[in-house]
Amino acid sequence: MRKKLFLILLFCPVILFAQTGGELSTQYMLAQNYIQAAQFGKALPILQNLYHLQPSNYEYFQTLNQTYIQLKNYDASIALIEERISGLQGDINLVGLLGTSYYLKGNDKRAFEVWDNALKTFPKSEVNYRIIANYALQLRAFDKAIEYLKSGEAISQNPQFFAYDLANLYSITMRYKEATEQYCLILSHDPNQLNSIQSRILSYINKPDALSQSINVVKKYDNGNEISFKYLLSRLYVQAKNYDGAYDLYKKIDSFQNSQGAELYNFGKFLYDEKIYNMAEKVLNDLINKYPESPLISYTKLQYAKTLEAIVEEENKAQIPAWKPYYLPVKNNSSNADKVVEAYSEIAKIYPHSEAANEALLRIGEIKLNIYNDLSGAKELFQELFTDAPLSELTAEAYEELGNGFLLKGDLTSALDCFQKIAGNGRFPEDKRNFATYELARINMYLGNFPKAKDYLQSITNNPQNSSANDAIELSLLMNTAQNDSSNLVTFAAAEFLADQKKFNEALEKYRTVLNDPQKLMLQNIAELRVAEMEIALNNYDSASVQLERIAGEKEGNIYSDKALYLLAKIYQFGLNNKPKAIETYESLLANFPNSLYLDAARSEILKLKDVVNNG
Repeated sequence: MRKKLFLILLFCPVILFAQTGGELSTQYMLAQNYIQAAQFGKALPILQNLYHLQPSNYEYFQTLNQTYIQLKNYDASIALIEERISGLQGDINLVGLLGTSYYLKGNDKRAFEVWDNALKTFPKSEVNYRIIANYALQLRAFDKAIEYLKSGEAISQNPQFFAYDLANLYSITMRYKEATEQYCLILSHDPNQLNSIQSRILSYINKPDALSQSINVVKKYDNGNEISFKYLLSRLYVQAKNYDGAYDLYKKIDSFQNSQGAELYNFGKFLYDEKIYNMAEKVLNDLINKYPESPLISYTKLQYAKTLEAIVEEENKAQIPAWKPYYLPVKNNSSNADKVVEAYSEIAKIYPHSEAANEALLRIGEIKLNIYNDLSGAKELFQELFTDAPLSELTAEAYEELGNGFLLKGDLTSALDCFQKIAGNGRFPEDKRNFATYELARINMYLGNFPKAKDYLQSITNNPQNSSANDAIELSLLMNTAQNDSSNLVTFAAAEFLADQKKFNEALEKYRTVLNDPQKLMLQNIAELRVAEMEIALNNYDSASVQLERIAGEKEGNIYSDKALYLLAKIYQFGLNNKPKAIETYESLLANFPNSLYLDAARSEILKLKDVVNNG
């Protein structure tokens, strides 16, 4: 009997403790629920009781202190932390918390005294300086955080240990020279950090004076054969549009690396990617002449030809009214295109049956089609590609270009064949096949084969993630709503086909025929918009404006009302050069159509126009 009683007494405290622990956990969970609901006043007495029962529990202490802070009861927080410090010496994080409470109370002088005294009394270590600096940083006391990090740097055997933190703080406080100094310190010890450091410097380089200050700092470090600083300085020179300076540095890099032009090729490709085409053309041309036997020569010549093509495209783009949904054919400068064709032709001749040659054939075909307006010549070139590389993505591009060319000429049968070859080839990229399927739907609509067109559209709309899905959904909706209005749908399809061929006068008459039908269906709504778009294409801005104002005025009654108002603003901006009226119309779009897809574009145009108007 005594033995049983002894066992009961032995295990009784354990049972009581388990029950108490379970109760405490339940109470703590309740307090946490109150905190998540921002009911800090209800959480406070629970946490005070928990801390009283288990003062050694750091989680209870931390949550109670955070609750005092949320309630702005900073005196209670200070008393709580000081009590804990008195019973637990040697924890610098507690001192950091104490300074935080003083700072939040508004007594930043006392907060700094607490932190300063801690760093004087605690062991001199990098970690302690960083801990206190982090507390200052959390409170956005950036200058004080810099002071602590600099003090830590002074006693450190590894100064770059603090460099990233210091650089970040210097950039936040707009001390770009000092920030770049820290980044260069890191780079001098670890050249492998180049990409990280370059991206960090570029993040603030557009701030006032940041670029010139950064260049001056990096130039001081670029005094030997350490090429990481040459890479960095050349990138900053490009940012400053000092392309010749950047090129000179890349020549030195190429020489130091004994790259036989590889570094220069990379620089030329970088300039091309950044759309700095004229300098890219110079670099690549020099490279071709200096290293004709380079293993990269075929890639260099191809990149050179692409750069020449990009220059021509930029020149021609300036003549294209890209703001218009449709526009009349623009006469391109074919004399400059001759030089591009010559460059691509050399590649195709010297490196036959190679990927570079295939791309050259594609580019020449595109130029013949889009600049020379030579459909048969383009077809002949593309045929080589179809024969030599039937499964290449380049071949899909060639079929697409050729199909568009046939559409422009009104040859629906040939266009249909081209897009079928893309859509039916599972080896081609999915986005190409989806686009081709959408084009097949459009062509079948032009041919009056509406069921077949719907089948093609259905296969795309089943996958809303593909890039052609939105266009397919819009066309599918149009055809479904107009299925009981087949005569108007035939007329509308004929108008769309004429618009594709840039026969805008003829298309306009067809759209007006659909529009004049008394039924107000979706078909009439889009025909109404198309009439305005044809007028814009024909430069009839006054009549287009009247039409667009009428559509915009219908608001919810016309699903294209916001687009009409956006186009009207474009007419004022580009067609009539009336910037104040354009701003007013864009602002009307923001006010009247808060859910429009054109909001971001409208805001962007307003900022550009206001900047032009203000700078006169």
